[in-house]
Amino acid sequence: MRDTKRFITCAAWSFIGFAGLAACTINVNDGNANQTLNRNVNTANVFTPAAATTPAQQQRARWTVAVCSSRSSEVTLQAGPNETDSRTFATWRASGGERIYELPARLQNLSEIHFRAIGAEANPVELCVLYDGRPKKRVAFDEGSENHTVAAGDGDDDDCRCTQ
Repeated sequence: MRDTKRFITCAAWSFIGFAGLAACTINVNDGNANQTLNRNVNTANVFTPAAATTPAQQQRARWTVAVCSSRSSEVTLQAGPNETDSRTFATWRASGGERIYELPARLQNLSEIHFRAIGAEANPVELCVLYDGRPKKRVAFDEGSENHTVAAGDGDDDDCRCTQ
């Protein structure tokens, strides 16, 4: 008899415990789940880390080039710290794609860069070199290529029409 009474008592407590546990379960798909959870949470000591960002996301590009207009099918963009160390970093195509290009990371912290644009055929091309979003040099040519040394401290070039 004593074992039976113990079994019934254990079964009753187990049932009550299971029912209590089931009553405390929250469906995460329920729109009110967060409200239910937040009522019972002391948020004073909760630490929420900042969203993870990469160094590239923290700093935006300082040097960029905007392709204003071109009748050429392609324009090759080159840049470097000087004329002898310039490399191709992008090719603009009339068939679509980007209009603004970031210069390579190795140039972003320089105060002066060398820029060259090469048109695929003898047609007008107009570009603008920008530093921190400010137009520093308008580059326009009808055939071949054009190259310039541009400094961050140069005055703004008001002839850069596509950046206004």
